[in-house]
Amino acid sequence: MNQKMKSPLALLLFLFSFSFASAQQLEMLEFKETTELSAAQYKEYDSNQNACALIKLGLIANDPVFEGSVVKSENKGGVYWLYVPQGTNRLTIQTSNYLPLRVEFEPVKSLFTYHMTVAPKQNGGGSSTPAQPTTATPATAPAPAGNVLPISIPALPSVNIGGQDVQQGGPVDFNMVLIKHGRFEMGATPEQQSNEKDETPVHYVTITRDYYIGETEVTQALWERIMGNNPSAYKSPNNPVENITYGDAFDFCRKLSQLTKKTFRLPTEAEWEYAARGAQNMTDTKFSGDNTAEEVGWYRINAGGHHHPVKEKKPNEAGLYDMSGNVWEICEDYKQDYTPGDKRDPVCTKRSDLRVRRGGAWECPSNEDLRVAFRRKMPEKDRNNATGLRIVMEVD
Repeated sequence: MNQKMKSPLALLLFLFSFSFASAQQLEMLEFKETTELSAAQYKEYDSNQNACALIKLGLIANDPVFEGSVVKSENKGGVYWLYVPQGTNRLTIQTSNYLPLRVEFEPVKSLFTYHMTVAPKQNGGGSSTPAQPTTATPATAPAPAGNVLPISIPALPSVNIGGQDVQQGGPVDFNMVLIKHGRFEMGATPEQQSNEKDETPVHYVTITRDYYIGETEVTQALWERIMGNNPSAYKSPNNPVENITYGDAFDFCRKLSQLTKKTFRLPTEAEWEYAARGAQNMTDTKFSGDNTAEEVGWYRINAGGHHHPVKEKKPNEAGLYDMSGNVWEICEDYKQDYTPGDKRDPVCTKRSDLRVRRGGAWECPSNEDLRVAFRRKMPEKDRNNATGLRIVMEVD
């Protein structure tokens, strides 16, 4: 072969090797065992008629090919359900835009459901490190005491009226619960049993920063101490404040921030749902902390026509109370439909006069409104006796 024939071939091989070397790599960020029942509810069997395990794979790719002992794969709105035989401990993922990824993990068990997250590698080359499965905390377990930050708002100074000292307002204590950053499926996941269009597509959300969230809804006692008034239609100091607008909630956070020298704000919709699902301890329950609404929340069936004092029902896995029921909770986001694809710290800022409210309330006729994925709109200037708030405090 002469030199003229060798040069184009050499160039072609060089370009191919350069393209291959510069292609983006994937890595496995998470692999964990869960307590959800999808593998048992939607059974698939291997060639020996043994029930499979189910791996729910979060992956940004439109055309993956899975190599290994995969009995069946389904694309559920960008989350891939992979049924594999018991004992499977490796998988190869091939896509057109990324280098092939071979992952290894602990052998899976029949009828168990696992979550796996795969994303583009951020720091260049190298192979992924096998992740170890973790077992979720039971839904009845409150957050560890070390995750709870007590905050005390001191009493207002007394004033002298007619020769007597009159107390203007006593001290008010409340707790904030630390929520560690993490990744979760947002929207109508299988346990939600939902046909609500605004809960789809189901998508992975990464919360990249830790934050504190109120252990309870803001009580009337706390609101009155900060704002100097109580707008609630049904008044009781340990009940959640209600009958407020988005603007009222924003002003409350601003004044509380000024008083404490901390940054308080409303939760984003993603922060709210992540916390309602139990954050890093989530166990895929339909409601916040249980699959039975009455165990964790107040709605028309059990509320008796009004809201109730906070912390009368059991907490969710993160140690948060009343995230299902009692009063609706206003979020920072404007109400818009979800869009496909993974998200990082999402918040909808497309202006309208509609904000998101979450969690359901004492007035809701069905417990479906108390589901952790359920979302409804609220006009910014609307106020009613079933809508209050829960606050977030940013970590210094």
